[in-house]
Amino acid sequence: MPVSRPSDSVEARFQAAIAASSRSDQPVGLAVSGGGDSIALMQLAARFRPADTLRAISIDHGLRPEAKDEIALVAAQAMTLGIDHTIVNWTWDGKGNLQAAAREGRWAAVRDWAVMHDLSTVWFGHTEDDQVETLLMRLARGSGIDGLTAMYPLTRRDGLQVFRPLLGLSRADLRDWLTQQKIIWAEDPSNEDTRFDRVRARQMFGHLETLGMTRKRLLQTVDHMQAAHLSLQEAALGFAKRYVRQDAGDLILAPEALELERADAPRRVMAAAFSWVGSRSYRPRFEQLLETVGQARKGATITLGGCIMTPDEGGAVRLMREAAATTAAVRLHHDAGQPLGVFWDQRWFLEGPVHDNLTFKALGEGIKDCADWRDVGIPRTSLMASPSVWQGARLIAAPVAGLSQGWSARIVADFHSSAFAIED
Repeated sequence: MPVSRPSDSVEARFQAAIAASSRSDQPVGLAVSGGGDSIALMQLAARFRPADTLRAISIDHGLRPEAKDEIALVAAQAMTLGIDHTIVNWTWDGKGNLQAAAREGRWAAVRDWAVMHDLSTVWFGHTEDDQVETLLMRLARGSGIDGLTAMYPLTRRDGLQVFRPLLGLSRADLRDWLTQQKIIWAEDPSNEDTRFDRVRARQMFGHLETLGMTRKRLLQTVDHMQAAHLSLQEAALGFAKRYVRQDAGDLILAPEALELERADAPRRVMAAAFSWVGSRSYRPRFEQLLETVGQARKGATITLGGCIMTPDEGGAVRLMREAAATTAAVRLHHDAGQPLGVFWDQRWFLEGPVHDNLTFKALGEGIKDCADWRDVGIPRTSLMASPSVWQGARLIAAPVAGLSQGWSARIVADFHSSAFAIED
């Protein structure tokens, strides 16, 4: 993991970082909040990429009145740079931890926007400081190798390539550069709010340096953890290719993949399988996996984490999405300028004749209106969890179950290419 060297120019280091990430003519998305890091990301990207290959998105959480001014700043700068800019509103439902919910809501909005605009890569403005703070917070939580990898410069999530070109630059370097370039940015007051773990980790870092836990040493630790983690993930990917088969939105796991007591690879694969099928960022606890797999091997059908595990032929098991665990997406009004598609349940993208007042949800009992569902060759329970299009109580389409009506449905990120966050 590189450590900032003041003698290097910000622009030269940024250019070096992006040189190997993607082709210069490949369109990329930029996540821009209005803070110094993300503003620097957008401004630097515009210096080294054609404006027509860049799209920016800002998420308004509606939590601070200043956010609208910050997003307006992004919009004004994006317009000056000739970059297309989208604003998405996100509202907290009041459930769970606010920061965690905001992170997930941010990612979901960015992912949906990227998929609908055919963007395969999104750039984020995380810096060297964010890397150090992430490591400290995970050390405090007692994380293992997976947690102590902190953030990779380049990885995959939900089928998207996630790139962090500023990860080798410090926050101070970026602000010095913005000041020299006379570029304005916004300061988020929550960055000084000690109620948040990241702020406390930032403030603690100065004390830790006196014990020898310098920035360089901490980043070396991240580098070591990433090397170890990558080896484990590559082993798990190879194991999954041998013993896991994808069938539309289901996974069929061979008997070898059920031997969780044996080694790290089957454990990683099983945890990744539940996360992928269940459309969840967090994996089930190991004890839950052991209990669920054990019951399935004895012939039981059991649910866990929004998934249904049931015995299959030859001692294998089939892992299916639980229809009741999905959430409907409603589009009341369709803008003619929007893409003709909807991202549903974090894995599926439906394309077709979108119009007002449509609902996208699991097929459920609507399967009775799909005359040809048996010809598809997919179990009934699986098809009941597949995406469908409704207008009120009337089923419009269920493309996976053989009722297309001009609609198609595809998995945005298949299991083997996305579950282990490894770049091929």
